[in-house]
Amino acid sequence: MLAESIARFDHIVRPLAVHLPPPLATQLYSSGRNVFLSALAAEKPAPVSIAAYHKRTLWGLTFRNGLLNAAGMFKQGEGYDMVFRQGAGGYLAGTTTAHKRTGNVRNGITKPFAPYPRSRAASNWLGLPNDGHEAVAKRLAAFENKEHFPIGASLMTDPESSGEQALQELVRGMECYDRAGVDFLEINESCPNVAHGASTLEAIAERLEYISRHFLQQRTRNLPVVVKFSTDTATADVAPLLDVLLSHGYDGVNFGNTSTQYARHRMTLHKGDLALFDYFTQTFGGGVSGEPLRVSSLELVRTASKYAASRSLAREFHIIRTGGIATLQDVEESFSAGAALCQWYTGYFERFAEDGHSVYARLFGK
Repeated sequence: MLAESIARFDHIVRPLAVHLPPPLATQLYSSGRNVFLSALAAEKPAPVSIAAYHKRTLWGLTFRNGLLNAAGMFKQGEGYDMVFRQGAGGYLAGTTTAHKRTGNVRNGITKPFAPYPRSRAASNWLGLPNDGHEAVAKRLAAFENKEHFPIGASLMTDPESSGEQALQELVRGMECYDRAGVDFLEINESCPNVAHGASTLEAIAERLEYISRHFLQQRTRNLPVVVKFSTDTATADVAPLLDVLLSHGYDGVNFGNTSTQYARHRMTLHKGDLALFDYFTQTFGGGVSGEPLRVSSLELVRTASKYAASRSLAREFHIIRTGGIATLQDVEESFSAGAALCQWYTGYFERFAEDGHSVYARLFGK
């Protein structure tokens, strides 16, 4: 299939291509990424079957296995049938905003993206391109639901709005997805590629209390709501964040989103990737994903799990791990640390380049 051919060819040439002048390499990969993703989402590989013992049940929802795509992979609600056929544990659309967004542009480069192949990492400064809550919710409502394949939607406050207006729009978006029949929601509290509300604990608590009062407490069906924080979250902040989530009736936490700790991650990258990394982070900023996040995401999960276990929880609350996941060992370590689900992004594409549409079947051994 076309997407498999593109990925395998790129896997061979990428270590050389990133040595092009950094602006040219970024332009090529930013443009090529859109072509590849469009081809991938439209493909219909032969369905695979994952062994039943990989199933995981959370909030009364059964996932075929504990691994699914992270937010950002299918921003517009595309690719649903494709990842089901591949064998994913579930599906997550978005992140969406109240108003349609075309994404970031700088220096003539639209939705900047750069890979760091020797480091199994990447950077992006996409700027949340999406068609808006309502449009994507309508798309998800038209899906033919698959057994043991929950549908989720990621959403966040619109960067162009502020104050109570932004929160009102977010709640209306959650209501759109509720009417669309999605199985779970994920609120993105940590996108590094757009400006949004203050990130102090007090400001986060105020936003989450508003959402709880105007949506969570009004729910009339089982619709779990998870909040996603950055992998840059300090471990000392985990307990107070969980206290806020638990006190307001949230159903889980996801650690986490991409990272902006450039100096820290630069020390771990292969020297062959540094020129492109320096150009990208100095020109665009953006979020770092992939292998550099593996240690921090696991530590945050472990810290959150220990704290949750110390509390007498009145309701089902689960921890999701995102960041640096690429192997079955990563998934199993996540579960051992206390995660109930895993999401992947950069690791998925690394594996897809080698395994194609057999990516889940080979990881789980069917």
